[in-house]
Amino acid sequence: MSHLKRTMTMDNGTKDVVPRVDASTNAITTISYTHHEIHGGSAYYVLHSALADAAGTISIRIATPNTTKWAHMVFDLEASLAATAQMWYPTTKTHVGDNAIVPMNRNHNSTNTSGLTICHTPGGTQAGTAQLTKYIGATASGGRVAGGGGASTRHEFILKQNSSYYILVTSRADGNAMSITLDWYEHTAKG
Repeated sequence: MSHLKRTMTMDNGTKDVVPRVDASTNAITTISYTHHEIHGGSAYYVLHSALADAAGTISIRIATPNTTKWAHMVFDLEASLAATAQMWYPTTKTHVGDNAIVPMNRNHNSTNTSGLTICHTPGGTQAGTAQLTKYIGATASGGRVAGGGGASTRHEFILKQNSSYYILVTSRADGNAMSITLDWYEHTAKG
């Protein structure tokens, strides 16, 4: 019975789920909320990458729908050599249909689709100063980035509904492998 999902009737008459317990250690078995969203078919993934020389760029535009189902997103911006990553919101860049990127559902058994509209290499010009800037690498002339590891917290942004975001990564070295990874789940707040 330790591996079965059980319910318990509470004092107010409502039902509550009792957590599962591992049979060998008696430890309570849980998964994180973000992991739960993957199982539920509400988590998505986009990757855009390219090789670029100095001053070469890669970019992504994200548009959110005008609904209360909000995207809880983590941005991962990487470069093998020195680069500058920037983000604007809202953006003045425009969606280019031929450059659309269809988000991948992280549960490949789910038929759910994302409410976001995403494209690489958007059109138009960007006005104003970036709200966020991240420098990748040690020097403007290059210098391989040695790194690794992880973080114990999730650097998550809840994207504003009915808005748009522009992410730009600019190489500061020749022969630079750069990537923009978007990892998110979509959730409607309860109450």
